[in-house]
Amino acid sequence: MAHADALTEHLAWWGLRRFGSDCDYFRWQRESIPAADLVELTRLAEAKRAVPADPAAERAFYDFAARSHVLPSLYSQRYDYYLAVGPLVDDRIGPSSAVLDFGCGVGILTTFYASRYPAKSFVGVDRSEASIAVATAHAANLGLSNVRFLRLDIEEESPAGEYDLIIATHALVQAEQEPGLPSRDWTTFERARDAAAQAGFEQRTGVGARLDGLRSVLAPQGRMLIFEKTRQLARRVPFQRALASRGLGLLEPPVPVRYQLVEEIAEDGPLYHAGLRSPAAVPWDEQPERSHGEELHRCRGGLAQAIYDRLPDRAVAGTFELRDQLTGRLAVEWGSAGGGLRYLATGSGVEGHEHAIVTWPQQGESGMVARLLTELEHAQRDTEKVRSLLQALWSQPVEAADPAHVPLYENRSPAAQEAWAALPSRQVARHATLRGPDGRLTHLELGRAPGVSYFYLANNFDQRQLVVMDRQRASLLDEYYDELVTEARSSGATRVPTP
Repeated sequence: MAHADALTEHLAWWGLRRFGSDCDYFRWQRESIPAADLVELTRLAEAKRAVPADPAAERAFYDFAARSHVLPSLYSQRYDYYLAVGPLVDDRIGPSSAVLDFGCGVGILTTFYASRYPAKSFVGVDRSEASIAVATAHAANLGLSNVRFLRLDIEEESPAGEYDLIIATHALVQAEQEPGLPSRDWTTFERARDAAAQAGFEQRTGVGARLDGLRSVLAPQGRMLIFEKTRQLARRVPFQRALASRGLGLLEPPVPVRYQLVEEIAEDGPLYHAGLRSPAAVPWDEQPERSHGEELHRCRGGLAQAIYDRLPDRAVAGTFELRDQLTGRLAVEWGSAGGGLRYLATGSGVEGHEHAIVTWPQQGESGMVARLLTELEHAQRDTEKVRSLLQALWSQPVEAADPAHVPLYENRSPAAQEAWAALPSRQVARHATLRGPDGRLTHLELGRAPGVSYFYLANNFDQRQLVVMDRQRASLLDEYYDELVTEARSSGATRVPTP
């Protein structure tokens, strides 16, 4: 049986269900858990999230969550997490003979791994006594003789023995509200090598003491499979530095993971596969995670038409028409506009087919768009290839917006910094750099480029936003700028002098 099918069957045995809507999930939760217990569960969850983290509050939450009438409902929230992470770990257990699962909880994945590898020895540890009792009972019910569970706090004592593989998923960094370490300033994503700041991060999150405890029982050629909530660069960099400072090196590039939490999407991890004897062929990456086509701004329907009509100084570079029995006539147009923007617009003569447009900075042409334009501009166009590239271009969802407020271009990814820097003949009209009470440094800027007005935001926790509007609607950017400055100052931010 493929491990995905085996894991689905395993989760069903534990009583977990998969839900596609919050409405259905919370209805089942209310049917499964008495109202008084739901109130208590909410109280315990809030206490667990408190800053600074309280180990006693964390234990109390997970002890309560291990109750038989609470466990299936609560842990079903993580159903897709198990489906995403379980197979990734399963594929990498490999030749290990002694495996430690740190922060095993009630043992859902630990018992899965043990059932998959009966010749290997597994030990699950957790500081929730009730969770360990449930894990032990369920392992016995599954007839597993190669796994045992121990109640243990790694910050107080290390488990006995030595392990050639340690698994830690959502267990090392127990501080969801921790923002991480800031970059040097708002102009860069780079972090300084500050020993005191690094030590502070490790202490606040508890990751330093936990890694030290695990490192002490890792075999000389041991490996670790680690999956934490460190997708944000401000958390990822100090976490990676904590691993590297303890002699761990990457055995393969980290694996980003995306999964559902009922209706919400979690972009988590990444999954690290590290070892003490790493060949160091895979470097630790401290740059922002980049997404394919992140520099593109896509719109459809009335929004697309609104953008097309407002593009200043629009200069058509070429047109093309696709025809077939399914789509009828599909017109394609591409060219340039003011503010250093380029665009590609499509429109169909068939009723029910909507207009679409994508805009991007002239100096930030992605591989996807570059391939499409190369094909469109080729004397002997491959119609099927053009159709395929257009479908790929529109494969990502497009957010709804008010046509009166839709910008010509907007970007909230790291690519916004490059697009802002590439604005031609940029003229700054207003700007403010503000430092919040927590040390967060935020730069706000309003300005002009040929034919357009723009707003730019950047801070030292990797947030970037560039909005480009036609001049006729520049007042919308003024309002946005004033709103953010007022909001920052009301929260205690002070202006930082700039040259």
